Amino acid sequence: MVDLLEKYRAAERMLPQYTRNLVINGSPKIRWLDGVFFSYGREKRTESGKETVNVRVNSLTGEEETGSEEAWRACQNEAGPPQGTSAGNADPAQARRSEKSGFSVSPDGHCRLFYRGHNLYLLDSGGETQLTFDGEPLCEYGCYVDVYSQITVKRQGAAEHPLVLWSPDRRYFVTYRADRRAVKKLYAIESFGDSPQDIRPRLWEYPCPFAGDSDGELPHFALCVGDVKSRKMTMVQAPPYLDPVFTSEEKSFVRWLPDSSGFYFTWFSRGYGEGRLYLAEAATGAARQIVRETTDTFLNLGAFGLLDGFGSYQFSNFVTGDRKLAFWQSERSGYAHLYRYRLDTGACEGDLFGAECREMIVQKLVKVDEAAGRIYFMANNVPDCSDPLYYQLFAVNFDGSGLVRLTPEDAVHRVTMGEQAFVDTYSRVDLPPVTVLRNLEGALIRELERADVSGLLAAGYQIPERFTVKAADGVTGLCGILVRPAGFSPEEEYPVIDYIYGGAQLYNVPREFTWDNAMGREAMGGLQGFAQAGIAGIILDGRGTPGRGKRFHEFSWKAIHECTGLADHAACLPELRKQFPFLDLNRVGIWGNSGGGYATVSAMFRFPQIYRVGVASAGNYDQRMYENSWTERYYGLYQEELYGQGDITRLAGNLRGKLFFGLRRPGRQCEHVPDPAALRPVDPLQ
Repeated sequence: MVDLLEKYRAAERMLPQYTRNLVINGSPKIRWLDGVFFSYGREKRTESGKETVNVRVNSLTGEEETGSEEAWRACQNEAGPPQGTSAGNADPAQARRSEKSGFSVSPDGHCRLFYRGHNLYLLDSGGETQLTFDGEPLCEYGCYVDVYSQITVKRQGAAEHPLVLWSPDRRYFVTYRADRRAVKKLYAIESFGDSPQDIRPRLWEYPCPFAGDSDGELPHFALCVGDVKSRKMTMVQAPPYLDPVFTSEEKSFVRWLPDSSGFYFTWFSRGYGEGRLYLAEAATGAARQIVRETTDTFLNLGAFGLLDGFGSYQFSNFVTGDRKLAFWQSERSGYAHLYRYRLDTGACEGDLFGAECREMIVQKLVKVDEAAGRIYFMANNVPDCSDPLYYQLFAVNFDGSGLVRLTPEDAVHRVTMGEQAFVDTYSRVDLPPVTVLRNLEGALIRELERADVSGLLAAGYQIPERFTVKAADGVTGLCGILVRPAGFSPEEEYPVIDYIYGGAQLYNVPREFTWDNAMGREAMGGLQGFAQAGIAGIILDGRGTPGRGKRFHEFSWKAIHECTGLADHAACLPELRKQFPFLDLNRVGIWGNSGGGYATVSAMFRFPQIYRVGVASAGNYDQRMYENSWTERYYGLYQEELYGQGDITRLAGNLRGKLFFGLRRPGRQCEHVPDPAALRPVDPLQ
């Protein structure tokens, strides 16, 4: 009993709140001070934990000095936002002030936008002006509309501020009108409040479209542009979005041109079968279509956007400031590449990459140097990398010449771009992070930091081991990791836990050295804790996950119920045992959260002879009961027979093992996975 208690205590020490402070210099936060200098905090281990010393580095020479970042800024007389944020976006501190005050504040602090009676108002030195007049409940401008957390935001009581994206000159801003009046409602019961006296249950309702609803029953999000000088709002002349659209400092489907004369935005149809790139005029709202692409399956748009220095833009496409060229990310060749378009003729001038790079995948743009006509981007599926999802930094000229890889190490790279150099932190699950400084040609200037993980290892952390196996088709190679039990003995056999996600928009296997968390939870699904309890753990990316090309990803097309290769998880176990003979395949469990909850129940129902125990947390067990945008991307538009396969409760009679269900927030509402969907399997299992 004491031994078991000690194992639980050791497992607890693997929770992120304990492990996140055990690594020294694992993820330096780089802050560019100007075109040459950057600063970061260098960590040093002390008896009580660690301390941080500010370091300023010359990116051209690698020379450094220690001191106060504030003093450096004062010496340089820098008052603007740090490099890495665009002039069209507020700095993070300004954004936080906006959230607390209920105002959206322009980056220069001169203008404020706020709500009153569902309408949008402007407050500046010229006084207060009402900008919109048709606002009403469920038809508002710039309102927070995330179907996954809108009740949670309201419960927190924070003053909502309009979501807008300011132009670089601060004259204009882009927002949207969110019309949700025709959307059908979902209801949630909050069983108890925040205090012992708050005992009366509360009913919440919120609009949530399902896949079977008509276009008229979906929310409509129409872009509009505000002019501070004329104090007027103009609707953008483009089709509305039928899925939530964001225009804000944190997340945006819109990007301003540097001269503030216009902006471009990425639009997609219901079901993601069509994507377009538009260029709109700030003064008039007139918009013209630059690029249009269609597919018989789904476009993988908006998966890994974000341009460093381009603020919050979510897509890997852009229009040049001179309005001559546009670059569009497309998988039309089978792999995500960049295609160049001329704006004067609308003609596509082709793929930027040659045949030798046919299978390389552009994941996201990180810097565009228009003066040099050069694009810096992260790519994967690189031939000489040991894992197809190891991100590497590349650069290419606008005309497709000069393609070069700038990060030589076989690892995952995270880069922070400067004007004349970049800082790169690279790692693998079995390689602690190393941070280096390179120039824009990729030449090494110096090593900055090498992470100290001795404290983590002393706490019992098990370095994961990488493996490859064949999918259920016996041909396709798959990548995964294994975490051995603490105190491992080759003479013993150990139970196995398969940590699964199964959603087609993400891969689940960590590639980087991981000791903190992801999305607020331990990135390895608790496998480090399970290892302390004497259990081996695996994570596998099956067919249907993104990042390995269109054909690989489309294994999930019209097959959400396949849980991105659940059959691959089951089929690979005998091969895994050959590689790791200590795995006891008579004691295999599986667990996951959200999409992983659905995959766990699917595994217990579909492969009862393999999976003996399952823990399913906050799963949506009937895909017909989830919001439409996610299901329609991978199932297509509603077909009764197809969507019926997404109801996993139809196989409940197959259960032979032990299955535990967990709700996301017992006693509280959860708008992400509504309780009716999470409780769907209960009746069939009684």
